[in-house]
Amino acid sequence: MIYHETQDLPNAVRKIQTIALLSAVLLVGSNAFVLTPILSDVARGLATQPSRIAWAISAFGAATAVSALTLAGMIDRMPAGRVLGGAALLMALAQAASGSAQSWIWLCLSQAFAGIAVGILLSGTYATAAATASKGREAARLGLVLTGWALSLVLAVPLAAFVTEHVGWRMVYALLAGLSVLVSMGLMLALRGVRGGIAGRTPLWRALRLPHVASLLAAVFVYMAAFYGSFAFFGEGVRRAFGISAQGTGVFVLAYGLGFGLAGIGLGLAAPRITRGYVMLVLLGIAASYACWRFALVAPPVAFTAAMAWGILNQLGLNALVVSLNQRAPNARGAVMGLNSAVTYSAVFAGPVIMAPIQAGSGFAAVTGFAAILIMIGVLIVGRQYKPRL
Repeated sequence: MIYHETQDLPNAVRKIQTIALLSAVLLVGSNAFVLTPILSDVARGLATQPSRIAWAISAFGAATAVSALTLAGMIDRMPAGRVLGGAALLMALAQAASGSAQSWIWLCLSQAFAGIAVGILLSGTYATAAATASKGREAARLGLVLTGWALSLVLAVPLAAFVTEHVGWRMVYALLAGLSVLVSMGLMLALRGVRGGIAGRTPLWRALRLPHVASLLAAVFVYMAAFYGSFAFFGEGVRRAFGISAQGTGVFVLAYGLGFGLAGIGLGLAAPRITRGYVMLVLLGIAASYACWRFALVAPPVAFTAAMAWGILNQLGLNALVVSLNQRAPNARGAVMGLNSAVTYSAVFAGPVIMAPIQAGSGFAAVTGFAAILIMIGVLIVGRQYKPRL
């Protein structure tokens, strides 16, 4: 994916593109996160068990992984605005279908359809953010775009709970559908004229065989498994530690989101050069943050600070890994970002499965201790197999 024509764009145009791409990530994060806090309400509305509604989350994740593997490469050979705008429009249809669901099966199918759109949209957004950045500014551009995840946690999740309580859960998906249409229009306009530079499709096996791509994807897997496995039990961990309500745990989630978002803004200003040493240093910091949770659960202010530090470091880690992957595949960014999304959503499934027995037997501190071990494996992978392109 090469965009020669974007190198001389005015800063105002680049800022508009960044906002459009950030909005795409916000949209993806909102769809991914909003069902969790309203799970029981949706189950009551569809006269079924919450466990069946949770299958919609699994359907979304599975469809995203398959879509990322099979369709993400379109961004390498088709106009970016058309691909990303079209994917956002598909999300609007999927969210409208979710909001009008009359059964849990209908909801699961609708969320699977949303997953197909996200497999294209998320991979393409990451690839486009790096490809259209000024030389040396890839990390800065991507840091701002990734802030969409923090905004979805800080804004979309509490808003979904508020709307569900006062209007109903179907309105949540109606609002998401409207947001998707706006994001679609924004992407088509902001990325008009931005085209992929590859005539044909890059096979996944060829993208996987690019130098160091496989090892970086292995690092992504352990990184994401550590995060999703820990985050799945984060709320339960602070509830048991401090005896607070489910609503009280939202303060600590907010701290994580604030840290993640602030780090994204900082990256936008600092624009660090992503080297092997930088990636290893960030991963070591993340490992330390996981290891320190055993000591952070002594008092709420300490835990709040630890959650914010966790968010800051995770922004740096995600940014470093995604930029590193893009550096290794300038001509196949879409295919490699598709592999990245597939690996990520595999970790979404694997992380909680791995951590569940640890949580049940030893608690959240043991979960984060094992997460630290996983991250150290990632440090070894990066240190031994990945060397930056000079």
